[in-house]
Amino acid sequence: MNPRTIPPSSFRRHAIPALTRFHDLDALRGFAMLLGIVLHAAAFLVPIDFWPVQDDWASATPLERNGYAYAASIIHGFRMPLFFLISGFFSALLWQARGLRRLARHRLERIGLPLLAGMFTLVPAVAWLSAAGGFAPVDWLLAWMDGLSHLWFLWHLLLLLAALIVAARLGLEFRHPLWWLLVPLSVVPHHFMQEIVFGADTDIDLLPAPRVFLYYAAFFGFGVFLHQRRVAVRRGWTAALLPALLVTYPAGMALLYVALQNALASPDTQPGGWSWSVASALQVAYAWLACFGMLGLFRWIASRERAWVRYLSDASYWLYLCHLPLVVAGQLLTVGWPVSVHLKFALIITTVVALLLGVYQLGVRYTRIGTTLNGPRVRPVRLHAAGAASG
Repeated sequence: MNPRTIPPSSFRRHAIPALTRFHDLDALRGFAMLLGIVLHAAAFLVPIDFWPVQDDWASATPLERNGYAYAASIIHGFRMPLFFLISGFFSALLWQARGLRRLARHRLERIGLPLLAGMFTLVPAVAWLSAAGGFAPVDWLLAWMDGLSHLWFLWHLLLLLAALIVAARLGLEFRHPLWWLLVPLSVVPHHFMQEIVFGADTDIDLLPAPRVFLYYAAFFGFGVFLHQRRVAVRRGWTAALLPALLVTYPAGMALLYVALQNALASPDTQPGGWSWSVASALQVAYAWLACFGMLGLFRWIASRERAWVRYLSDASYWLYLCHLPLVVAGQLLTVGWPVSVHLKFALIITTVVALLLGVYQLGVRYTRIGTTLNGPRVRPVRLHAAGAASG
């Protein structure tokens, strides 16, 4: 019997079935993680106020000629929605295969423990680098109270998991076709976003803003629905990338620019007006189309297991967790260099990824840390030719 079709109530403590491996979704989840590194490495080349490092090139280059701004908005517009959708799918898979109790335990280990560790290491490291010296030793213990930095999504996932468990305990089903309404309904929370950027607001606070939480909850819930409803991902979904990139993205960016001009004229008001309403709807349409398109694309190119893809998928979680302090340090180091910004960008990405991959291979993958992040991994056994011949 396929473990995906066994009802949770049929399991006993002594029976833990093997889970079906979705190689395409594993690869896509890893790809979304790695895109986060690209996004943050490019941030100091985009004129945004909240980033701690700004290269002079960002302010000197007109926004319409800043390729990094376009790349950042393309990535930001769909990356996190896609990640929450996939997380909802895998949460439903674990729920059905192992029951709610094991789902909660699994997620607390894979998500809760890294979040807890990062709150007292990675988050204060980013805050220290951003503070330019104004950072007391006690701040290492309290920095997380001002925000969870790039680990905010782990906290949101835990809250969504808790909501899923409560809904399941109450008998809520995720199989009815009405769950498709999550797609258009996600326009509602997005309309109340306050940052005039292409994509959703980033919310690092411990008390999530309802607009952000509900927006990502729509994608998470839809991921649960995809699994429970057995909606088959087709390669043909790849075609959704064309209208996403050629229609909704440029139209949304154009109207977002109008909304930005209106906001500059009235800086004390929140985004509003027809331009913002239509831009918001186009951003949501872009996110869904891009999600569907990426699901189809990876179903096409990554449905079979490949060792190197599996390895990078495993490593991507570690890379994303630990990358931001190194990225910000690299930006602080290179911001004044009299070299091309493109070279700075490439050096930061390659150096950070290479360093973290080396640490992952030598000190994480086959250790307790690696087991916490990805489950146990068995070190390959190498047989020497001489030993094999003598045997």
